Order: sequence, then C-alpha cells, then structure tokens
Amino acid sequence: MRGIAFVFPGQGSQIVGMGRAVYESSARARETFEEADRTLGYDLTKIIFDGPADRLDDTSVAQPAVLATSVAILEALVESVNAKLGRRATAGGEPRGVAALPPEFRPRFVAGHSLGEFTALVAAGVLTFQEALGLVAERGRLAASRGARGAMAAIVGLPAEEVDRVIKDTVALGSAVVANDNGPSQVTIAGDSESIARVTEALSRHGARRIVPLRISAPFHFPAMGRIGPDLATFMHTLHFREPVVPIVANVSALPHVSASAIPDALVHHLSQRVEWLRSVRYMVERGASTFVEIGAGQVVNGLVKRIADVKLLNISDPLSIRGAVSSLEAPAPVSL
Repeated sequence: MRGIAFVFPGQGSQIVGMGRAVYESSARARETFEEADRTLGYDLTKIIFDGPADRLDDTSVAQPAVLATSVAILEALVESVNAKLGRRATAGGEPRGVAALPPEFRPRFVAGHSLGEFTALVAAGVLTFQEALGLVAERGRLAASRGARGAMAAIVGLPAEEVDRVIKDTVALGSAVVANDNGPSQVTIAGDSESIARVTEALSRHGARRIVPLRISAPFHFPAMGRIGPDLATFMHTLHFREPVVPIVANVSALPHVSASAIPDALVHHLSQRVEWLRSVRYMVERGASTFVEIGAGQVVNGLVKRIADVKLLNISDPLSIRGAVSSLEAPAPVSL
C-alpha cells in the first residue's frame, strides 16, 4: 500500500445540493443515492439536493445524508479509477469501497471524523452500505428521541488541555466536555445548552480567537449521550461486521480497530467519548501516510489535517475533483534497471 489515507467528514459538513454533480455524472453514485432511498423508505436524495436546510440539519436526516453522500462520491471515484484502467468497478456484490480498487490505488489507512467513521467502515468493507445506512439512521433516531439535549461549538485558538481547564473552572463536572480534539489549537465542545453558553463566554475571555456554534440538534461525544448505547448495541447485534480490507483508525483510541468483533463496542463508546482526531492524524503520518484524500462534501477534515501535519491534501467532492485526484494518485510507472 502507498502512503495514502482516505478521510471522511462527519455531521456538520452537510449542505443542500451536496453530491448532485456526481449523481448526474456517475452511474455508481446514482445507484448509491437510489439505494439509500430504498433502504430508508423515504426520499433522502431529494432532501440532500433540494433541502430545506433545517430538515437536512436534523440529526436523524443529517447522519444518513452525510454517509450516503460520502459513499456516493467514493463510488464515483472507484468507478473513475477502474474505467481509466479498463477494469470493472465492482463484481456486482458487497462489500465495495476500497476493495474494488486495484491494490496500488488502495489507501494505507482510512479514517472518519466523528460520524465519518461510519463511512470509513463502509470504505474498508466492514459493513455494507445498506447496513451502515441502517445503523446511522438508528443512531440518529435514538439520539433525536432519547439522547442528550444540548449544543456543540467549535473553539479556535486554544488547545484541548486549556479548554479542559476552563470547563472545569466554569461549570459542573460532566455538564460540558471537549468532544473533539481536532488539532493543536482547535477543539469542539459539547454539553447542555446553558453550560455551553457559559463555557463559550469564559473561553472568549480566555483568548479563544473564534467560537462557532455547530449545526447539530444533539450533542455527540458527550457523556449523557451514552444513555442510548445499550439500544445501539442491541441494534448492532443484527449486523455482520467483517474484517477491514485496510486499517481503520478509530476516533476513540486513535489506533486501528483491532478486529471486527471489537468494533461494535468501540461504536458504543464513540457516542460518549472524545474524538481523538489530532492523535489519529499523527498516528497515520508517523506510519507513512503522506497524502490525505478527503472524500465528501466540503473541506472541513483536510482543513484540520493541514494544521496538524505537513502532508499533501486532496479533496474529492465532484467530477472535476475526481478527475484531478485520479491523475494525482495514478501509480507511477515501473522503473527499468
């Protein structure tokens, strides 16, 4: 495997119209969106393409929407690579994703930021798209109906350790936490709405350069969200977790998942524990990842990677960027000796 990491965005990256261009240009992308509609029993694609934005931002819709869009773009990339090489994109079965790429094009690692970890599971063949779609739909439903209530905000200009100290000095234990350690000076906090308001005021006084409320309807990676863990675990008993084709760097541990059987427990912890994105990126870089390819709407994840490591960054979200990526990732010709 070459020094490539595929990374996938999470909730908050959604935007009305995302994925429309690949739907119109790629048969595999179009099939992916259509499969999402059939699996969920409603027209998710119409909401993704036409909105309204407040419907797309609802957790129960945003989670399958982000997953479907990233998988559709990945499928369009796979289709483009294999068409260029004269290969079939898939053998017509599951799992798909990076397994459908020739070995020289497969990434060394895959990882997803927060919700993006579920896309990474599909990319690495651990879950089929249909299984993952059902899982994130159930995760979003449980979060919306019985999960924690509150808010999340991105904090720019302070490291996680400093934000932890401000939280500890400002609000009651457990009412707000660092949810994502995104980089040396960027974190996301989660908690009940009143505590988040108090913490953001304190952080502003403490030197935070920018504070951005996130477009979410439930706070993830927050201890109180763990209350839906048992129900999510019960749902996952109905799924078949396969061994990954390539290593998946887990959010909670910042290490590759050790086995397929351990992944459901990790996904339960994922609800209530911190996303260790800073450590995840450093792990991949230290083990040879020199090109990060963000696959999905926007450029949020590679924006974080840029602040962590000096690596090549590619963003894939539409046909033009797919063509550019295929040229950039094309395997070098063998050297004659």
